[in-house]
Amino acid sequence: MPKKKLIQEVEARWNGTFQMLERVAELREPVGAALAGLKTDITALTSEDFSIVCECLAVLSPFFEATIELSEEKKVSGSKVVPLLKMIEKTIQEETAKVAVPVAQELGEHLIRLLREKLYKVQSMSILSLATLLDPRFKALGFFCPMKKEEAIKRLTAECSHIIGSTSRSLPPVASTSQDSGAERPGQYFWFDLHTTLEL
Repeated sequence: MPKKKLIQEVEARWNGTFQMLERVAELREPVGAALAGLKTDITALTSEDFSIVCECLAVLSPFFEATIELSEEKKVSGSKVVPLLKMIEKTIQEETAKVAVPVAQELGEHLIRLLREKLYKVQSMSILSLATLLDPRFKALGFFCPMKKEEAIKRLTAECSHIIGSTSRSLPPVASTSQDSGAERPGQYFWFDLHTTLEL
């Protein structure tokens, strides 16, 4: 069995606090035995304290998992910001419903309120909302607020219409060289297969 040591909290990184508490919970018995055998002013953690730590860890775990996921990516796309916050909020809500300790419940409810405020502001940023909408992994499903989703769709539609209109006015008319106006264009079936795949 590998030896484990307590982890020192690092103030500059909130994950340091999470990992410190997680390791204390893992080493509950050895830590309790060590404190009991030492002459020290440090108050040993009670059973109630450990229950609070464990349930708070459950509430905070979505943040830790999201941080690990982002740190492992070489290039993080802006389109992932809104869906990631949405999933963190959803998971914290589920974990908060499971905990029984009042401190953990209050922590979860407070985090949910803060995340919803943050999500509302982030979804109002065009660069992030449009990036989410255009990402095939998320599209409209990545949004937390239906109203913000509709605003992003309208904004994207307006920008596309503007670009198409500007392009159409700037291009000179091209005479058709085809003898049969009803003939299929080269590659038409190729793109049809691609479009069908995307729609599925």
